[in-house]
Amino acid sequence: MVSIYSSTNNNMKKDRFPNSLQPGDCIGIVAPAGQIQDSTAMEQGISILKDMGFEVKLPRNLWPGTGYLADTDKNRALEFHKMWADSSISALLSLRGGFGSLRLLPFLNPDDIKKEQKLLIGFSDITILLSALHQTNELISLHGPVLTSLSTINSDSRQRFYACLTGQWDKSLKFDQIEVLRDGPTVQGKLIGGNLCSLMSILSTPIDQNWKGKILFLEDVGEPLYKLDRMFTQLWHCGKINQPAGIILGDFSLNNEQDSLEKIRFHEEIWKRVLELTESSGMPIWG
Repeated sequence: MVSIYSSTNNNMKKDRFPNSLQPGDCIGIVAPAGQIQDSTAMEQGISILKDMGFEVKLPRNLWPGTGYLADTDKNRALEFHKMWADSSISALLSLRGGFGSLRLLPFLNPDDIKKEQKLLIGFSDITILLSALHQTNELISLHGPVLTSLSTINSDSRQRFYACLTGQWDKSLKFDQIEVLRDGPTVQGKLIGGNLCSLMSILSTPIDQNWKGKILFLEDVGEPLYKLDRMFTQLWHCGKINQPAGIILGDFSLNNEQDSLEKIRFHEEIWKRVLELTESSGMPIWG
C-alpha cells in the first residue's frame, strides 16, 4: 500500500496553488476527524455556504458518527479520496476538527491526491492534513473555518472567508487587531503553522514541516496555560521555536466563560513565555 508517509518530499518543489472558486461551484464536505453530537451547526453551515452562492455536496449522512470519530479510519479515508476525485467538486471543507486526522494518514494515497489541485479548508485537528498535503504534494491549503464553526463567526470573518475562497486575497487579511510584541527586522517567508496541539503531534514525523525562514502562525483554544507552556517549552528544547523568521500568535482563549480582562491576561502570559523562549533569536513576534 502506498501511504502518505512513503511520499513525503524533503526536496520541496514549487508550491501548487489550488484554483479559486466561483459562485455556483461545489464545495464538498469531508469528515476526516471527529463526529458531531448535533446536526444543527452542520445544517447552519450548509445554509451559509449556499447563501454565499456555492453548491454543497455531502458524501453520506454525517451524523451521528462512530464513537468519538466520524467513522472508521478506512471509511473516512475512502470518503476523502472519493470527494477529492469528484470532478464536480472544487474544494473540500472539513466538517469539524477534534481528533482523527493523524489516524487517517496511513490510508491516504498521495499519488491519487496529486491528480487534483483542490483547496482543503479547516483548522484544529485538520492542521495535520494541511501539513501532509504540502509535504507530499506541495499543495497550498487554507487554515480556515470548519463547517460547524461557520455559524459562530461574525459577518466580517465570513466576508474574509469568502474572499479567500474566491481568490480576493487583498480583502482576506485584517491587521488592525494584531499587536507587535517584539519589533524586529523586516522579514518575509512562507506562512505555515496552524493549531499548536496538532503541530506537536507531528513533530519528527515525515509530515513535520521545516520551520526555518518561515512565518509561523500558531493558535489553540481550550487548552489551559500550563499545557501551552509545556508545548512551547518543548519546541524550545527540540530547537524548533527559534527557527522561523517570525511568529504570529493567534487566539489562545481558554473558554467562552473568560471575560475580556481574563482573556487579555491569559494571552499576555502566553506572549511573555514565547518572548522568553525566543529572546536569543530576536525575531519579530505579533499577537
